[in-house]
Amino acid sequence: MPPSLITMLLESHGYLQDEGWHQTAQLMKLAAKEIEALNERIAELEAHLRRLDEGSGLAHSPAASNQNIVPVVARSRR
Repeated sequence: MPPSLITMLLESHGYLQDEGWHQTAQLMKLAAKEIEALNERIAELEAHLRRLDEGSGLAHSPAASNQNIVPVVARSRR
């Protein structure tokens, strides 16, 4: 399995720092941390969605409420 983007960003930090690319190295480190935070947030949201699905007992979204409406003919008064 190829190394993850986060791992590659963190590993490149040291090499860039050694070569004098201090700002780029810092950006790589910040990008890796941001990706980690976003991955954690996605996992939290997916878990929350699963709990909502399990709690509602619905396997699918309900049909629109307007599907049971009987058409009514409008009459104008003269």
